[in-house]
Amino acid sequence: MNRIGKGLGLWVSLSLGVVSCGGESVQVEQTATSVPAPTAAKADGPISFRDETSARGIEFTHAANRTENRWIPEVMGAGIAIADFNRDGAPDLYLVGGGVAGQTTRDPAARDKLFMNDGRGQFSDVSEAWNVGGSDCGMGVACGDYDNDGWTDLLLTSLGSGERLLRNSGAGFKDVTVKAGLTGGDTWGASAGFFDADGDGDLDLYVVRYLAFDEDKATPCWKNGRPITCSPKLYDALPDTLWINQGDGTFQDGSAASGVSADPGKGLALALGDLDWDGDVDIYVANDSTRNQLYMNNGKAVFKDRATMSGVAYDETGAVAAGMGADFSDVDGNGTQDIVCSNFQDETTNIYLQRPLGVYRDQSYALGVGASARQRLSFGLDFFDVDNDGDEDLFVANGHVEDNIASVSNTITFAQQDSLYLLGEDHRFTHISDESGADLRRKDVTRAVATADFDGDGWLDLAVTTNDGPLRLLMNRSKAEPAGAVILWLEGIESNRSAIGARVETAKLRREVRGASSYLAHCDSRIHIGLAGEAKVGRMRVLWPSGLVQELEGLEAGTYHLLEGKAPVAFTPGAGVIAPH
Repeated sequence: MNRIGKGLGLWVSLSLGVVSCGGESVQVEQTATSVPAPTAAKADGPISFRDETSARGIEFTHAANRTENRWIPEVMGAGIAIADFNRDGAPDLYLVGGGVAGQTTRDPAARDKLFMNDGRGQFSDVSEAWNVGGSDCGMGVACGDYDNDGWTDLLLTSLGSGERLLRNSGAGFKDVTVKAGLTGGDTWGASAGFFDADGDGDLDLYVVRYLAFDEDKATPCWKNGRPITCSPKLYDALPDTLWINQGDGTFQDGSAASGVSADPGKGLALALGDLDWDGDVDIYVANDSTRNQLYMNNGKAVFKDRATMSGVAYDETGAVAAGMGADFSDVDGNGTQDIVCSNFQDETTNIYLQRPLGVYRDQSYALGVGASARQRLSFGLDFFDVDNDGDEDLFVANGHVEDNIASVSNTITFAQQDSLYLLGEDHRFTHISDESGADLRRKDVTRAVATADFDGDGWLDLAVTTNDGPLRLLMNRSKAEPAGAVILWLEGIESNRSAIGARVETAKLRREVRGASSYLAHCDSRIHIGLAGEAKVGRMRVLWPSGLVQELEGLEAGTYHLLEGKAPVAFTPGAGVIAPH
């Protein structure tokens, strides 16, 4: 997860020391980390979030099952998915419980949970009724309607238990992993995402794989007599997997034919989107201690890795970093999609701005993110419009991987404050966590983050997981204007039913329905368009994966269901089930 010192890398940046792994001591040169002391909290500004988890009916705690060995998997979870599983138009929550594969004693709390939303942000635990269980060492979640029946299905990743495909019947989940042919994935699966790789109208599946960890063969690591989590550099990388949907409920492994398994990296995060606006979905993989990958799609599920030549494989110094989270957005408003990638402590969060011909440049410092990002160890992140002004701001989940890091550092802690960056009219970010409410000043060991408007008030909220801790449901209680937004639930007919890959364009912005972003997470797939003080959206184009281009005009603030080629229909989230067509 980090490139510290020369030779063997560690997950800590301290003074010169001795590391012991497998009985062999290794001298490691390390540099001191200069992290400024926390500043006093500023007065709250117009943007504010409040933790309302318990009040909203959510009782959930991730179980890391940490041991004295401090194995890597113990500090990596947990995943989260936001999707409308019962088709009432309200975003529901699926939470990964955790656990560590191979342990004889497993915390009973390490089970997954499903919470249904009533449309007003009140949740009910329906885990038993919907047949939700979980697997040892659960990691990430992907959502998509793989069989095009109108109901959103789930794909769960894990360490050692393989992937699990859960088919949604509309009343519960059924494990169809074996029937679907998703076998042989019993290595470490991290982030995953559904998308139509070959343009045939059904959803394929990409699974990012991390490293070859075997608890029975692993040896604890120590530094200066202190137990530490071993560096990922001690383990081999695993090739990612691309599963091609056959249209009959089964998948075939297309990894080799597509080109995505040729050069394995230690993958943690996945972002899927059309980076060159050519109508197909491309792949960005954030790798830990190996270079990042950018797979450009030819439209037929054949990919070329353009990361190095495009400028997104390394950080701005040309060094390999510790990729943790990933997402896309047009940060500088030039009409092209940019890439963000979070990294380790004392590494910045890369913001790669795209220039013509698919060339990128890391502009993290120039954009106002670099200095503050180096002070924290970052995982999940998401671009989202926090203040409904039409552009996308940035939230980053932070937390170290060493539970005892404070014993050897005066400035670095295990629990850390999350980062909220507001994008200004000058296309630069301002770090506003300290002035966005007491609950954003709090420190936690956070991992995955996903966004949605849970209570139907037009403001995007945050759901953040903590490692070995409770979910944090952070409701947007901002007093800023403008407040209005148009929210679109797109549903394909000729295109895949999840509409993954569809694009909405106005005179000012472009938004995509994406199959993956953040870290171990799936964000709400509905398109959110802040009105920036306007009464309505002017002319709007919807570009469907099938090739259909649909023109809309004059949508006022509210929530709409848009079937491919049909007129948008306003609805109230949670008011009733909208049956599949």
